[in-house]
Amino acid sequence: MCFGDEVPEHPTHLGFVDPHCYVEDRIKEAFENAQFLCEGYYLTSPSLELRCINAINPDEPICVAYVPSHLYHIMFELFKNSMRATVESAENKKSSNTLSPITVDIIKAKEDLTIRISDRGGGIPRSKADKIFRYMYSTAPRPVSLTDSQHSGPVPLAGFGYGLPISRLYARYFNGDMEIHSIDGYGTDAYVYFQAVEDQASEWLPICNRAAYEYYTSRRYQSDWTKKK
Repeated sequence: MCFGDEVPEHPTHLGFVDPHCYVEDRIKEAFENAQFLCEGYYLTSPSLELRCINAINPDEPICVAYVPSHLYHIMFELFKNSMRATVESAENKKSSNTLSPITVDIIKAKEDLTIRISDRGGGIPRSKADKIFRYMYSTAPRPVSLTDSQHSGPVPLAGFGYGLPISRLYARYFNGDMEIHSIDGYGTDAYVYFQAVEDQASEWLPICNRAAYEYYTSRRYQSDWTKKK
């Protein structure tokens, strides 16, 4: 059925949701675009090692009902961070000619679809690990605005401070999640979880009613006793 004079760009989509979103294709697309930025900025980039494990139907590609643009954004941001860490770590070790690959594991089970991105980019110290999901926080230097007349270099990979927070927000939107586990001095593993069963991937929305409004407006926040001098 066609509404209007034009055929939809994605006729199989239900709004923004693709009932059969092929995860591997979106991941490869995100990696290629992140690699393009990485090579433009650092003149080099790590390779990709991808492994897919479908525990339900081993002979079928892994697909899930999801928003393709959300999946792309999550993977694109994680790839950019891993590439930056890998290249800069190799430069510090004077071994830029042998970049460690970024490995991705996609596993679909009965309940969860899990994506793990692993790099050997030196890791994140624990003193900074609690800050990585804060908006406007970044370990990279603050980039020059793209609209600034002084900006004439390549597009930066990081530094704006909203890539990871928004990515986790996207992951949690349909009852998924995202976690970052790092070993300082070695590398970082990022885990992205999605609901493998469509019925469980319900849209998560905040409760906005009179009771919630009164709860938040009537609360009196007290200072933590541990912070008293």
